[in-house]
Amino acid sequence: MVTHNLRTYGFAILGLAFATYIVIFLATQDLSSIDLWKALSHVSTTISINIVFWLVFIKWLWKLRIFYPWLVQVPDLSGNWEGTVISNWEGGDSSPIPVNISIHQTFLNIQVAVKTNESRSFSLGAAFNIDKDRGQQQLFYTYFNTPKPGVREKSQIHYGSALLTFEGHRVQELEGEYWTSRQTTGELNFRRIKNA
Repeated sequence: MVTHNLRTYGFAILGLAFATYIVIFLATQDLSSIDLWKALSHVSTTISINIVFWLVFIKWLWKLRIFYPWLVQVPDLSGNWEGTVISNWEGGDSSPIPVNISIHQTFLNIQVAVKTNESRSFSLGAAFNIDKDRGQQQLFYTYFNTPKPGVREKSQIHYGSALLTFEGHRVQELEGEYWTSRQTTGELNFRRIKNA
């Protein structure tokens, strides 16, 4: 679970609103004779500007290094990754399976899609576990896996969960494990090949 500092968010939102209002006020007022109605009309403009800013922040700006870690606790994992899965399926004798991962992330949401030669998986839910005191940085997600029709005799449709660990803010490698509803587990290793 990510522990967000609500006080920091509050100060950021109110601070930006106050700063925006002051800039608009100083740019439009004659300080020798302040027009009260004009000053009050700037409130709606300030609110509109701040709504647009925070919408852009949630979509894109949160990825900027300047906001980490004082405002944004999680790194940007969005992009394309490739790596391998080693599974204990059918007795654990399988060789590493090549895997491609696509991660789509905004400030409020993260989705993981995994593709192999035999199947595709899509995340149903995902959450970060960021605990700086314990040195833990993890992404946990559950997924639904659909093997191709030609391999379903040996590999059924199933649900699973995965736990990926990483370090730092500019993450280039993910490693972890997964387990499934068909009683299999395995190791995961991925390297970023393209940023989103």
